[in-house]
Amino acid sequence: MIKKSVRLFFTLTVIFSASIVNTKVALADSPSFTYIGTEYIASGDFSASSGSLSADVGLDGFALNASVELGIFFLQASRFELESDDLLEGNVSGNIEDSISTVAAGLTFELPRSQLYGLIRARRDEIEANVAGFSEDADGTTLGAEAGARVNLTNRLEINAYAGIPSTDAGLSYGLGAQFFITNNIGLTFNINSIELEEDDVEAQFDTTSIGLRLSF
Repeated sequence: MIKKSVRLFFTLTVIFSASIVNTKVALADSPSFTYIGTEYIASGDFSASSGSLSADVGLDGFALNASVELGIFFLQASRFELESDDLLEGNVSGNIEDSISTVAAGLTFELPRSQLYGLIRARRDEIEANVAGFSEDADGTTLGAEAGARVNLTNRLEINAYAGIPSTDAGLSYGLGAQFFITNNIGLTFNINSIELEEDDVEAQFDTTSIGLRLSF
């Protein structure tokens, strides 16, 4: 699935590059933290294990996100809607839905063609499991932190990377991404993210690959 997402992203990149090859773009020296965007989570893999027990669930879905920069400060918000493939166990089928809402506040430090940043993020998961016609809900809220960098390699291409903790209790989060500008303000995005959690004898990991469209201001 990741390979298919990568091929799709670069195919779109080539198509848009060919259509605007003669257009001159003069973007700001450093990436903007004021934008709105949408993403398609093409691949989401959640795995968990405890002792001899383990589970692996695939999810996909869509996300909306927005950010506004206020001097050296910025605020962000996002909404993810993820749904698993059908879970089959004998003649019993079901699925899992996860609605994720996040809000974040952070600081930026501007360098030539770059932005360094740090943020605090609150996240709320609303999980619904449907099995054999029965449903069960579970909610959870976490508070985490993140630090990263965004760099404009060229007037067309931005790369970014981050690392952090998804929860104040435990865990590690990290990711890599790129944004290819097809106009002064519109960019194609590609992101790979991972969250790792370990508590007592329980280990869990959530990996996502997404492609999207972003309008920067």
